[in-house]
Amino acid sequence: MLKTMVRRAGLVTAACAVIAPLGLLPSSPAFAEGGGVSGHSSQNADGGVNISVSVSYNSATPGSGGSGGATTTSSRQVGTTVKPKCSYKPSMSGKDTAKFFESRQFKDLARMSPDVDYNQETSKYENWKEHGSDAEGYWYTPECAPDDFSDPEYTKYRAEFNTKGPIWVPAGGQPPVPPVDGATLAKAAWKAVEIPAPSVEMNPRMDGDVQTLVGVENWVWASADTPQSVTATATAGPVSATVTATSSGLTLSAPDSKVSCQGFGTPWQPGMPEGSSSCTMTFTRSSEHLGGSTSVKVGVSYSASYTASDGAQGSLPSVSTSGSVSLKVGEAQSLNSSTQN
Repeated sequence: MLKTMVRRAGLVTAACAVIAPLGLLPSSPAFAEGGGVSGHSSQNADGGVNISVSVSYNSATPGSGGSGGATTTSSRQVGTTVKPKCSYKPSMSGKDTAKFFESRQFKDLARMSPDVDYNQETSKYENWKEHGSDAEGYWYTPECAPDDFSDPEYTKYRAEFNTKGPIWVPAGGQPPVPPVDGATLAKAAWKAVEIPAPSVEMNPRMDGDVQTLVGVENWVWASADTPQSVTATATAGPVSATVTATSSGLTLSAPDSKVSCQGFGTPWQPGMPEGSSSCTMTFTRSSEHLGGSTSVKVGVSYSASYTASDGAQGSLPSVSTSGSVSLKVGEAQSLNSSTQN
């Protein structure tokens, strides 16, 4: 009984010795920098994928009132790198692979392990005999990071990727660009986005050194270059992902002030009635005791979500931006006098 167990254990070890070289052959130096272009992506020397992200910013315009009328749009392209959870790694040269398949060791292991279909294993290396004398070209085999069972999207992606066979790359050829799943692509795109700091305009605008007065209700609204929403789209091979970020409005704070603000404010225009602004600040003290000016802090927070062409979707970390505006707040003095006739 003991002899049988030892023999069976030896078979298991032998089978693993073959399966491992077939699926993950000894590592060899990678080729020169560069990568086969697939969509808007390419692979660099460390296995990362270079992608281009198209970003558009929708901002408040006069008359929008921060209520969905974001019609001013600007856009830009930014580049970033994403490291796929699965990629292709160089294994053995064509010559070494053919030498292994034709070796006595391989044939002995095939006879000793009837449960393993070695013909099927070698067939994964398509036309391997044709590359049997090539010592410069290499086979690239699929390899994935350990599975994260808490992420069903990655589990599905990993299972599909591991069914892919090795890819032959001739000497001087470009390594195969690994596919990037939608969730990973979206996270990389969102990380690459830069959102401009918010700025505001105010009314009344007084001439001279003093810009506003104590007790005056100041209308505040977002300037045109403050985004209300941001959209970023990236493509890597056959997969594309779109990130949409939105904000509910401005947050304002300043010393010696009373703030009432919803949304992105209402741009002031001549003839608008008092009290019709959705975002106001009223100062209760001059800025003299603050060194001559009051710093108004402006903030905007964005919540983000994504959808991808491979069916992935979800939320992304929120992002907050901030800026500041300096105001000189004055205090008007009045003199009451009575005149006797």
